[in-house]
Amino acid sequence: MSPPTVTKPINSKSAPANNPEALVDTIDTFHKQQDGNDNDNGTTNTTGSGNGNSSGNGTDSSSFDPIEFLNYHYKTESSLITALPTLRSTLNTRMTTLSDSISSTIQKQSDMASLTMNDVTRAKNAVAILHQRVTTVQSKARQSEEAVQEITRDMKRLDYAKKHLSVTITTLKRLHMLIHATAQLRHAVRVCDPPDYKNAGNLVDATQFLLSHFRGYMTNVEKMRLLQRDVEEMRVELNEGIMFGFRVVGFGLQGALEKKEKEDQKKRKKSSKSSSSSSSPGKADKKTKEQQEREETQLKKASTPLPPETLNSACSVLDALGPEKRAGFVKTFCSDHLEPYQQLFHPHNNKSAGGVAASTAAAATAQKPSFKIMLSDSKDDKENTALSNPNQASLDQMERRYAWYRRMLRELDEIFPSVFPKHWNMEYRMTHAFLIETGRHILLLFSGAGAGAGASPTDIGSGSARDRDCGNVSVLLKALQKTILFEKEMTAWLQREYGTVFIDTTAKKEDDQDQDQVLGDDGEALEFDESGRAVAASSAEGIRIKYERKMNDRKKREAGGGNGNGAGRSGNGGTTVEDENGNVDWDKFNRGNIDTKVPVPPLMSVASISFEKFMGPYIALEEQNMDEQLRDSASDRTVDTRGELPVFTSSTALFLYIKNSITRCTALTNRKTLLSLYRAFQRTLRKYAKVLEGKYPSALSGPAAAIGGMNISIAGLSAGNASAIKDVYRIPQGEEVTICHVIDTCEYCTDTVEALQDLIIDKIEDRYKEKINMSGEEEAFTDVTAKGIRVLVSGLVQRTDQAFKGMYNITWSSIDVVGEESAYVRSMHGAIQPFVVKIKAILPSSYFRNFCDQFAMLFTNAFYNTIVRQKRISESGTQQLLLDVYNLKTLLLKVPVLEASSNNNNNSSPQKVGSTSTSTIAPAMYTKTVTKQFQRIEILLKLVGTPADLLIDVFRVQWPDGSAFDLQSVMNLKGMKRNEQAAMLERIGVDPITAMKGAAAGASGVSMTENIQSFQGKSSDVAAKVNS
Repeated sequence: MSPPTVTKPINSKSAPANNPEALVDTIDTFHKQQDGNDNDNGTTNTTGSGNGNSSGNGTDSSSFDPIEFLNYHYKTESSLITALPTLRSTLNTRMTTLSDSISSTIQKQSDMASLTMNDVTRAKNAVAILHQRVTTVQSKARQSEEAVQEITRDMKRLDYAKKHLSVTITTLKRLHMLIHATAQLRHAVRVCDPPDYKNAGNLVDATQFLLSHFRGYMTNVEKMRLLQRDVEEMRVELNEGIMFGFRVVGFGLQGALEKKEKEDQKKRKKSSKSSSSSSSPGKADKKTKEQQEREETQLKKASTPLPPETLNSACSVLDALGPEKRAGFVKTFCSDHLEPYQQLFHPHNNKSAGGVAASTAAAATAQKPSFKIMLSDSKDDKENTALSNPNQASLDQMERRYAWYRRMLRELDEIFPSVFPKHWNMEYRMTHAFLIETGRHILLLFSGAGAGAGASPTDIGSGSARDRDCGNVSVLLKALQKTILFEKEMTAWLQREYGTVFIDTTAKKEDDQDQDQVLGDDGEALEFDESGRAVAASSAEGIRIKYERKMNDRKKREAGGGNGNGAGRSGNGGTTVEDENGNVDWDKFNRGNIDTKVPVPPLMSVASISFEKFMGPYIALEEQNMDEQLRDSASDRTVDTRGELPVFTSSTALFLYIKNSITRCTALTNRKTLLSLYRAFQRTLRKYAKVLEGKYPSALSGPAAAIGGMNISIAGLSAGNASAIKDVYRIPQGEEVTICHVIDTCEYCTDTVEALQDLIIDKIEDRYKEKINMSGEEEAFTDVTAKGIRVLVSGLVQRTDQAFKGMYNITWSSIDVVGEESAYVRSMHGAIQPFVVKIKAILPSSYFRNFCDQFAMLFTNAFYNTIVRQKRISESGTQQLLLDVYNLKTLLLKVPVLEASSNNNNNSSPQKVGSTSTSTIAPAMYTKTVTKQFQRIEILLKLVGTPADLLIDVFRVQWPDGSAFDLQSVMNLKGMKRNEQAAMLERIGVDPITAMKGAAAGASGVSMTENIQSFQGKSSDVAAKVNS
């Protein structure tokens, strides 16, 4: 064994070497202690586990190093040699003890093996016994179940027999009742004269109810099919007989026969196509003979008109036949009674219709279109009879249609008194059908072609139906007014007389109910009494009618309208009509609440909506009238000073006409016509913006567009101004007031257009609201306003033209004495002050501040360029100009707060209403702008008066943002020679060749502007020289 290598102890807290037992006990924890000491001392253990989480214990041969262990606990070789015998003895004792313990443990395990086998055997025997017991229990359970089934088998048979017997008895009872009800129905329909409609209604309900229980037998039982066919034939006979009976009462026997013959012809035409492929003509002939016999019997019974009570019972039969039969009867009834209306008023019977040629001839003799719509047969109507269209089918005779319908309603009420049930809404159905047909006629009168979907074949393809007055605005509006008035009249009549409940499709608030008022000849709103007579809404009677109408509407809303279920019949609906034994309670049929009112769609716009596509002449007339106002306003300069701003009266008149036009249109319609009228308003407002812009003076061109010999449209003049003045305007004396009035009018129009947009959105139908946007018109007036400010600014600067010329013509190089301000300064004072005072009293404050800002920029730029264009300025001339600049700066700083002098008696311009501010302090932003602009001019003049040897240094200090072009302008004004200028430019970084070219041309390139940035940081030495 080689001697162990003694290493530096890692942990000073090692086990005592003189206690071998304690030393052996530390073997298991040796590596953990060593890892902790390595972390404390910053060393790395190359023999132990690197992560301190060894999967084995500390004595594992792969991780335990005995040499390292001994080196850790024994510092010297002598201490190890001394302790080695004792340590060896201790290890041997430990090994002997461990061997004895293992041997005794193995012996005990061997002794217990037989005991374990005995326990396993006993467990297997217990499991086998348990399995045998479970099998026995299952066998007994199956035996018990078989015994129970054997006992209950007979009971189940009895239960099934009772159930089938009950079903059979119930079915037989139903069959007996069905046969009995069918026999009674046959007697009521085919035997009684006239048919017993009162009992037939209950029997129809009962047979229909009972047949529903035998639907499963129809395919297998022939007699059930025959019974069902017989019932269906009787239902058809009832339907046809009732229709024929109503026709006999309404049109007489001959009229009923004619209408029936027409229907039979239509049916034969339809059946001829389907029966051509039939293979059983014998059956068809037999069926035809039976039908003929029944029809002959029916004609004999119906030869005498039925009384109203019988007709009312017939209506209950139609209810029993179902909604489809009832709807078909109502449709046929309305069509029959509106047939004379077709014959009298169909557009094809309009003999006076002549298309465009007739319209032109009528227009030649017609009066000028007017918006005064006549609502009654007044004297004017009688006087204009010669000019009206005598044909009753024309637009001019629209009132005759509605008079005919009123007479027809009175006749129907006399012929059929209290016949129709309330839930049928027969009067509403008739009125709705009449309005639908009237709408088709209106479309034909305008287009002369088919009326679209639902039009009859005779309505299509004929151009002769076009009315000659379809382009006459007066006739058009009169016809539309009469139609709307009739729709309102019928709505009020149905609500008053029959309690008809209409669906609220508009969902308007109560306060908005007066928006659809009908206007009379004089534009006054109208109300309608119970008889439909129109009275003035502002009269005592009109106020009373309006109050009563609102109270009734409120009560209806509080009570709620209808349950949405029409004539619900209890026999067909959910009411139990059969007891537990299958017996039918006949009295429970027809117990439904047939008087319940069903909400129906409104009558408004049913016929009047047909005018929507043909309101072009009306829109054109409105736009023509507005164009006439625009033509008058071009030369009209009358100002209305009653408002907040003085505006042209043409603007207030235009918006008043637009408001009245909206009122007129919404009294007729708020749909597409109002949208078209809105677009006409847009075009008119844009035209009016052009009219206002035309009141500005024209822009100057050529030599006239110059100030002091300089064109102000150059870029240098508008430097730093976002809205550069591109055109020059000359304002004659007093015309600045007109320009201010244009600006005020544009401001008024901008505000009013926004309110107009809100008004149209509030009035127009919901589906068109999102199309209303008048921001473009607002921008048009805003653009005119902005141009007006530019015109004022340019015009004021133009008025200083003579002063600028006088300034430019002064020989500043020969001035050697500094006196008071120059004459051109006094001339500028005289031009600027009265102009500013006059427009300040008229313009709104925001626009006046904008004017001041733009004028300050333009004036200072013009003054600067005038100085730069001088040939040479002496030192005294520089001082004189600085004095003039001070005076002009003082003037411009006072421009926003200038007031008219007390002795100025010739200022007749209107004062601005609501302007109570008398501040003498200019706005801070304006003061900052003016100061900055004049500071540039002052720096230029100070540099001109600076000695040449200090020019570069002073230029760097006072004008750090200046360019090489600015420096050369200073040198030109100083009168420096070219070689001197070139030397100066070389000092700021410009190359000699470019500097000589710049000095010769009086200008410099881009490189000079860029190179000047290289020496702007050298201003410290220059500042010291200037201060000294």
